Amino acid sequence: MLYLLRLEWLKLKDYTPFKVIGILYLALLPLLLMTGKAIVPAGPEGPGIENAGLSVTSAYQFPDIWSWMGYEGNWLVFFLFGFLAVLMVTTEFGNKTLRQNIITGIGRAEFFWSKVFFVLAVAFAATLWYFLCATVLGLIYTDTFYWSVYTKKLDLVPRYFLMIVGYMSIGLLIGTVVRRTGIALFLYLCYGMFVEQILRYMIHGQIAMHKSLHFYPVNVLEDLTPLPFAEMAQNFQTENGFGLFLEPWEATVGALVYTALFFFFIYRRLRHSDL
Repeated sequence: MLYLLRLEWLKLKDYTPFKVIGILYLALLPLLLMTGKAIVPAGPEGPGIENAGLSVTSAYQFPDIWSWMGYEGNWLVFFLFGFLAVLMVTTEFGNKTLRQNIITGIGRAEFFWSKVFFVLAVAFAATLWYFLCATVLGLIYTDTFYWSVYTKKLDLVPRYFLMIVGYMSIGLLIGTVVRRTGIALFLYLCYGMFVEQILRYMIHGQIAMHKSLHFYPVNVLEDLTPLPFAEMAQNFQTENGFGLFLEPWEATVGALVYTALFFFFIYRRLRHSDL
């Protein structure tokens, strides 16, 4: 595993998009949250978002900071690490390095596992940064620290990790199937932003407005760290008879299943396709 990780690191450490994506994630994860605090004054004098089930102030305190930073990170991960996963594969095909690896003794299975291990390493590092940012900012803005409050929503941390792995598995799959960087990035963006929404609401929803419309891949990953608006979710449930978001265990199981399937399809594609 360490050898395959090192091999992947040597390929990417001087790759400019990899550096840019890493820097953007490290900078934007805490800065976007703090930008919201600067724009919307905290406390009674600000406009607040109490009608949505949370106040502006609570968004920067334990335990709600886990939810808000997780939701913000969800968007960053979709764009940044999803794109990185696409590039990790398409550049191999474009530069013919995959074929060179096979010729020099790296088997297809080893190539596959090098990508999986690197995805897990990226997800672990990004999750650690999420954990540190939320902890530090929460300690700064929480008036009184209680361990029970700090750990109340700590289950979001492993769900955040799974969310990253899930998005990157989608990117890897699309990159493996399409192989061309521009087209693969376009398809990844289109599916996540538009196609799945059309499938869910304009097709599935018209046939049956049922909870099953939540079990599409990107939505499952989104619901691992959902938008933390309690009242919005309650109104949706009152109107439709089922919740706006999946339950945490449903999103977790769904994400595990989809991620495993995507990695399986990637492996099959690499094993049997012409390189």
